[in-house]
Amino acid sequence: MVFTMIGGGAHRLLATSRSALKEGVFRNGGELRYYDLDTSRSQAMAEMVRKSPEYRANSAPVAVKWDLTLEQALDGADLVSVTLLAGGAYAMNLSSELGWSYGFLGSDNVSYPGAFLALRGAPILMNVARTMERVCPNAVLLDFANPVAVLSAMVNRYTKIRCYGICEGHNNHGYDLTRLLTGEDVYRPDYDVLVAGVNHASFIVKGSCRGDDLFTLIRQRLSDCPDWLDRLQFSPYVSDITRQWMRFGLSSLATLFTDRGALMFSTEADGFQHYFHDEALRFHGSVYGHDGELLDASAMETLKAANDVSRKERLEANRQFDLWAKSPADEIPWNDPARRIFHVTPRGDVQVKTLLGLSGVEKTRVAVSALNDGSVENMAKGLTLEFSHEVDENGLHPIGGLSVPLGVYGMTASLAAHQTLLADACATSDPRDLYRALLAYPIRSDSREARELWGKLLTASRGTIAPSFEGLRAFL
Repeated sequence: MVFTMIGGGAHRLLATSRSALKEGVFRNGGELRYYDLDTSRSQAMAEMVRKSPEYRANSAPVAVKWDLTLEQALDGADLVSVTLLAGGAYAMNLSSELGWSYGFLGSDNVSYPGAFLALRGAPILMNVARTMERVCPNAVLLDFANPVAVLSAMVNRYTKIRCYGICEGHNNHGYDLTRLLTGEDVYRPDYDVLVAGVNHASFIVKGSCRGDDLFTLIRQRLSDCPDWLDRLQFSPYVSDITRQWMRFGLSSLATLFTDRGALMFSTEADGFQHYFHDEALRFHGSVYGHDGELLDASAMETLKAANDVSRKERLEANRQFDLWAKSPADEIPWNDPARRIFHVTPRGDVQVKTLLGLSGVEKTRVAVSALNDGSVENMAKGLTLEFSHEVDENGLHPIGGLSVPLGVYGMTASLAAHQTLLADACATSDPRDLYRALLAYPIRSDSREARELWGKLLTASRGTIAPSFEGLRAFL
């Protein structure tokens, strides 16, 4: 197995690498390749992986490489993953705040700001895919860069590379369902589920927990323990703001299940908030002190100051990571529960499960974004959706016989259409395609505020997206 990680300096990849080694993905040897534009970051990652307990205990030699060109990193790879935030954190934070200020969701995925993030990331993904067509045409590409559904659809529709959008939220149900059913703030791998929907807003269409029907268990819990949310015990490592968002998400999960008969797979904020849009805007304002005002000069300065603080924190985290990378292996805090980047990821992690399947360790099941081939029977073929696949040495195989719950069908279909059209715009750089994709977004796309927001996002993205998109202004 040759596994190449683009954006190889991302700290989260340490946990992924340790987990893959622990689970036996490289029991017969292979290569771990880390590619990053900042080679100091990929070097630090490579050094940390070599010092990890899992690497040192591996049964066969594994080559760890980092000082590579993109073509060298991809040449002969079996699996490629991409982890990045196109345009940087400030551009994303500004776009999100613009979204909130105009009364729309602000996020890096299913939202207007997420749409412009797709335009920034598209050239990077296409460059990776085109290079793969030359040097590793049979490799599988896992896109972790948001919005994953859009960018994976673009690659699948316009190149010969098999691409799947993957999301860290894949594990969320292992936490959320446990919180709901037991009140414990821990991950459990006890849930056997099949999934259909769109990334960040997918739904469990079939499920069990240790052999018992999952839907029956939840109905019984909500009936027997109406104060279940008040009984929830949070981990001491969870911040106050995160606790508020978690409670909001869990409450929304229960409401969607009770009112619409739909059990959300992953309580990502910009997914469930589409069903509670006005409430979400009010909640966001109460948490962050934001009452929907437009960004004035003072607000912009505050945003820039916050970004400066975040950037310094990131630089400090990189500095500390570099110090660990240069330290003796037995002085590195491998098992410190407060240091999330060191955690061996839960076995439900989508990247690790994909590696387990493709390497032949065991057949696995994952939910990934891909073009619907008819497996989601009540959704049009060709739409980009998130749905369950089985994974083995021969690749990822869609599981058929799935249907999106009717109570959430309309929103799901609209979001899928929006993201599929956006994939086309990313590939063509045609402003008319972008306009049609934005119009397909199901939240007030015909409003004056929407068009004003599109113009602001266009200005904020200038220099980071194709110049041809300036033609969008003709439609505003």
